[in-house]
Amino acid sequence: MNLKNVSEEELRRELELRGYYTQNLWCIDDVFRHHECEVDDAQEILDKVMNCESVCEHIFESIDYYAEKVLKE
Repeated sequence: MNLKNVSEEELRRELELRGYYTQNLWCIDDVFRHHECEVDDAQEILDKVMNCESVCEHIFESIDYYAEKVLKE
């Protein structure tokens, strides 16, 4: 399957159908906005950020917080 001809919107829609949240996706362009680096370095930076223990902990705490609010409504 050649994904180069698939639009970003179609890719997002497919991921949503599979249960993924796609309204906030990070891209190497987010790194390039403030830093000059190679594509591989930008990917590594995003990987380290997204897998950082404190980021993951904050996300799960936020999920618990908002789940309690939403599920009580």
